[in-house]
Amino acid sequence: MKKGFFAAIIAIFLLSLTSGLVFADKPVIFDPQGNEISWSHTNACTTIQSGLIVDSAGNPLTVGYDEFGYNYQAHMFNGTYDSADRQLDGKYGGATGDYVDDTLMMKWSDEWLANVDCNGDGKLDRGLVNGVPSGTSYGWTTNHVEGEYVDADGNLQHYTYFTKIVWVVAGGGLWGAYDVVEEIYNDPTGHYHVLYADPGLGHQFYP
Repeated sequence: MKKGFFAAIIAIFLLSLTSGLVFADKPVIFDPQGNEISWSHTNACTTIQSGLIVDSAGNPLTVGYDEFGYNYQAHMFNGTYDSADRQLDGKYGGATGDYVDDTLMMKWSDEWLANVDCNGDGKLDRGLVNGVPSGTSYGWTTNHVEGEYVDADGNLQHYTYFTKIVWVVAGGGLWGAYDVVEEIYNDPTGHYHVLYADPGLGHQFYP
């Protein structure tokens, strides 16, 4: 009944704080696809504590949990489907859904989304490896969902869902560069009890 959660959630997560690149004439590096990336060299990365890093709407990020449930300093989110898109409007993805109030917890590695800005664009860096951001999320992210729904007989039922996604360079089954390495879906009443775990669970992939 509630399959395919992770695709929509991660899609929003990937876009919610898209980090641009600042181009300069300092060292040239290449992303995993062989594209040239130039970046502005700085002596130190900007931190969230500085108040100079903003979200996609231009609002300064703060340390600790914000009103939506994001704690970027700790690489965590504790909120709902409704607040995952950084809007408290009772909607998700632009349409009202029956799961907007279901709880959602996300965690991610520093390579997926760092808690600093090293390229000077005022956004958190993605794919930050050895002080150089690529703009692409590396590493891993997890989703843990829990909620309730009313079944066909009018009874309130409970379900849980968990997934872990990793960056795999190229050829992945998710957006061409990512793969699901673990997925657990439990809904006893709906007769769903699915467990999938890849032998690579826990590996971190980055250049």
